Parts: sequence; C-alpha cells; structure tokens
Amino acid sequence: MTQSQLKHLHLDSVSKTYAGQVALHPLELIVSPGELVTLLGPSGCGKTTLLRIVAGFLSPDGGRVLLGGRDLTGLPARTRDMGMVFQSYSLFPNLTAGENVAFGLDVRRLGSAEKKQRVDELFALIGLGEFQGRYPAQLSGGQQQRVALARALAIRPSVLLLDEPLSALDAQVRLNLRDEIRRVQQQTGTTTLFVTHDQEEALAISDRVVVLNQGRVAQVGPPAEIYRRPATPFVAEFIGRSSGLSGQVVDAQAGLVQVAGLNAPLGVGRPLGGFSRGEAVRLYLRPEELRLGTQAPGSIPVQIRQKRFLGAVTRVSVGAGTHEFEIDLQGAQAEALALGEETHLHVPSGAIHVIRETVSA
Repeated sequence: MTQSQLKHLHLDSVSKTYAGQVALHPLELIVSPGELVTLLGPSGCGKTTLLRIVAGFLSPDGGRVLLGGRDLTGLPARTRDMGMVFQSYSLFPNLTAGENVAFGLDVRRLGSAEKKQRVDELFALIGLGEFQGRYPAQLSGGQQQRVALARALAIRPSVLLLDEPLSALDAQVRLNLRDEIRRVQQQTGTTTLFVTHDQEEALAISDRVVVLNQGRVAQVGPPAEIYRRPATPFVAEFIGRSSGLSGQVVDAQAGLVQVAGLNAPLGVGRPLGGFSRGEAVRLYLRPEELRLGTQAPGSIPVQIRQKRFLGAVTRVSVGAGTHEFEIDLQGAQAEALALGEETHLHVPSGAIHVIRETVSA
C-alpha cells in the first residue's frame, strides 16, 4: 500500500451559504483510506457544493478540509493531490486519448519511459489499450469517460472525486461503466468521493452512502443499512420504492400499530423499543417483501388496481380503502391477476419498518 493510500479525508464542520441561503449546514464526515463513499440526494441538496469544496473550487464559510491530518482548506485545487472526473468528460479535444492521460504526468515532469509505462498500465486497467492514439471525437461517450477516469488516476491521487460521471451516458453504458469504476477503484485502492442523484448507482458501488437533504446529512451507512433501515421518512421515501402509511402505536411490546381504515392492527414482528402507546409513526413496506394470496390471519383484503410490467418483475398496485400498496411479483402469478380482482395482502413478519412521524430530514 502506498503512502497516499494511508491518508483519510476528514470534512470537519464544513458549511456553505449563498446569498443568505444555507447550501450546507455544518457537516462532519470521515472517508477512510481506500473507501468509496457516495454523496446521494436530490437536486439542490448540497452534494455538488460539498464535492467542489473538497476539490478546492469553492471555499467553505466554516469548517476545514483535512487530508491525512493536513489542513487543505486554504490551498488551491492544483496542490491538493486529488483527481477529478466531471460529468462532461472535459478531455482536451486536440490531444489523443494517450496524451490526455499523460497530461498530468507531463506537468509533474516524469521521464518519458516512466510516463509511457504509467499510461500503458492505465489503458490496460480501463480496457482501452488499442485506443491511445484516437482523439476524443473518435471515442464513444463511455470510452471518453474511461479515459477521463484514467487521466484522473494517472497522478496516483490521494483522493478521487467523481461528479455525476455517468449522468450523460445511455442506460446500458451507465451500468457497464458503473461496474468498471468500482472495479478500477478497488483494484487501485484509491479513496473516492462519488456524487450522484441515482439511488441504484449509489447502492451498487458504495462502501458507504451519505444521504443529503436540504444541506443536512439525513443518514450515513452501508448501502444495505440505508435501504433496509432508513433513519428518517425522507430517506425511506427517497431510497427505492415503498408504500408509506401513517399510524399509531397501540402496543409497543407486542409490536402492534393501528392504521386508520384497516380493521386490525398491523404486526411489526418485533417489540417497538423506545416507542410509546398512541405515538404517531410512519410505516414503510418494500414491494419485494409483500405477498398476495388467499385469506389468512392478519391478511388485508385488497383489490387489484394496476399492473406495470418492468421486465424482471411486474409491479402490482393494490388498494384497501384509501390505502395503496405496491407488490413486486414474478412470472405466472402476476399474469393471472385481473384488474378489479379481490385478493388478500400478506405482510411477512419483519417487513414493516417503523419511523417516528416527527423525525426531520
């Protein structure tokens, strides 16, 4: 492991305000060496502002940017030992792909033999060894973005910054390049901060995800934790699909919650520690965890309202009074269902995630 890989990135109470509007409230984040952390959130949440502060393109109004304990806050971007990949590729059109990748090495005055070896290694790493002599206009969007990635990695940066690098690409190219970025990042062991508004992208490639909302951190954690145990209603509703219901706790020890319009309380499948009787809560149910079938104890009578074929699954919307639930079904079961048909919804034990109605962010 190189010395640069041993440096952790520490954002210490970083904040930013534009024209009286808070873009980032004081934010604390540590990115460990070799870790890929994704900043995820809707437009205007502060993720790109934060990345530009780390890169040195913006100055924070408060707090510090530390790399391996060294304060970078007042330093210009070129001295921060960071590589950056932009959404728009930003390759030099008058340079070949190989010359683009070698550009940073030229600035650092590497010898020709060492420079050629490094460029060859990187083109092998991104799988474009035969494209070194082509100009950007002769490359596809996905190929250009791979070259941009190789150029950012050429200087062996302590931190790699990726600003929505896949958003300008077609869907299938995005999927392929997403996996390539993760492979290259793991192979090089480069500490990486990745910005995206795409939930699937964030969940697929990250060691940890930082969910931002209105300039605040709503939740930080591994992808599975963010998805399965959202900390706030915002995270539950922003990440993935879920059916949300408002209810009240009727028995915390037994894990029972009453939803208006449903005859019987819903069983959460575990005690609701920290909750009290009568407390207002939000219940979230993921479509892949719900089932349809015949009547059984605890099942909810529902009517089929809509079916949407999504390829691997068919998403079925069912209604119980004013409440609507989404269920993901596969194969013949979904095909056999008719709109307007009466059936029963089964909620398996543990499928309901409960969050306090009053939790912010």
